[in-house]
Amino acid sequence: MPLTPDADPLYQAARHHVRGALLPIVNGTAPDADAIHQLRVCCKRLRALLQLYRPYAGHHRLRQLDQQLRQIAKALAGSRDLHVQQQLIKQLASSLDTPLSPTLNSRLMQTSHTRAPSSADSEHLIAAFAAVLANWPHSASGTVDHWHVGLQRTFKQARKLARRACNSDQDALYHRCRKWTKYALYQHEQVHDARLPADRQMKRLARLGERLGELQDLCNLQAQLQRLPASPDSAALAARLEQRKHHCKRRIIRLFIRTFGRGGFRC
Repeated sequence: MPLTPDADPLYQAARHHVRGALLPIVNGTAPDADAIHQLRVCCKRLRALLQLYRPYAGHHRLRQLDQQLRQIAKALAGSRDLHVQQQLIKQLASSLDTPLSPTLNSRLMQTSHTRAPSSADSEHLIAAFAAVLANWPHSASGTVDHWHVGLQRTFKQARKLARRACNSDQDALYHRCRKWTKYALYQHEQVHDARLPADRQMKRLARLGERLGELQDLCNLQAQLQRLPASPDSAALAARLEQRKHHCKRRIIRLFIRTFGRGGFRC
């Protein structure tokens, strides 16, 4: 039986996340870097919650909502990625033997150039999130017991991708694993009693998600660098990037085993 919005805890959670993410821009202020980050996290949280409706709501409807949230996050990606890349370049440059040339730094920034968000973007974002909530499913999934299938499916998907990433060393699989790891964390937070400290599994998922995010940032910068003409300082930066990626992956693999168990990992 469908639930009314006020009786559906997943809808209430979604509405709470949306309100918190939109708060900095409801007065028409253009979103800054922190606001953009929170809006993108909100999209991920809502996509994670949608997975818990899978046994109870139509697949087409869930897929449509997921695509809407994906488009919102994609529209915000350029501004967020530019901010992260600036910080990452600064960190890597400080570890090089010679300073990074202004020319290379400028070229990297140009390849990441994106239009600054405006107050008009805030209006579009508010309308987009309102549309998602207006079409939110309200099905008989009002207790934790009803969410078991979705929780189990998400964890299995994250574990499967972790094994494939570890055994093949493909960057794209690490990125896909990050998405499902985040979903598992956000779903776990939904069922966890907020009055209690985070449990061990939540802490492991959070650490794994952070490391996978760090790897994705490194891969994004590497892709930018590969599109530029070769030069001595770009080669030095590429070498440092590769070292950081290797170190990051080794830490991720240890977290994979702690989070999902050793079975199936051949790395």
